[in-house]
Amino acid sequence: MLTTRLKDDNWALHQIAERQDTPGSLIKGTMPKDGYLAMLAQQYLVNNAFDQALQGILPEHQAIAELILDEQLLTPYIAEDLAYFGVDPTSAQPLPGTQRFIDHIHAHKDRPLHLLGLHYVRLGACNGNSFVARVVRKAYALESPTQGTRYLDPFGPTQRKKWMAFKSGLDAMELSQDQQDEVFAGTRAAYVLAINLDLPEYQSDEQLLAKHKKTLDQKAFIEGHSVHVQPELEG
Repeated sequence: MLTTRLKDDNWALHQIAERQDTPGSLIKGTMPKDGYLAMLAQQYLVNNAFDQALQGILPEHQAIAELILDEQLLTPYIAEDLAYFGVDPTSAQPLPGTQRFIDHIHAHKDRPLHLLGLHYVRLGACNGNSFVARVVRKAYALESPTQGTRYLDPFGPTQRKKWMAFKSGLDAMELSQDQQDEVFAGTRAAYVLAINLDLPEYQSDEQLLAKHKKTLDQKAFIEGHSVHVQPELEG
């Protein structure tokens, strides 16, 4: 199945992405609130560019439109979180990693299957992020499960059901090998770009894999996925 390939052939980059400073400090509950708000603002810029690109291709691609529902467009959730904290997302300026991600989205806005691959990673991240949201709510004393962490946990208890439906729909698509490769390229780019959000200078997938080679552990990834992803919710 395509989604099996998307997961199994990207496990190393997925593991590297989960080890970066931003997700690491979030799951530990050590990120200062100002850092959390800054992260949300940067994610607003990336997701806004991405959602606009998706909305540009969906009307002409019915099969993809049936998979990518309006509720999966994450920009409104981030705007809601920032508004809760009194932050205007339009005032944010992109950091180098954010701008690289945005530039990549713009460069691939006419490649719907590549965008679908990017979206697969973004939507799959909500699995682990639903757990991260609980840590964040505790760290910042947020009493409501729907205020301040909607981006991390947009679907609440329905997350697993919605994720499994999305994966099933993706696997059911009739795609040629070249088309599957295009989706795969999007997923790989998503992991690389996510890792590079925390890096001042861009590093390719080859550079990242070579740099982290000695610390990568596929067995640990398969068994636990990560410290913040519940096994039953693994992508």
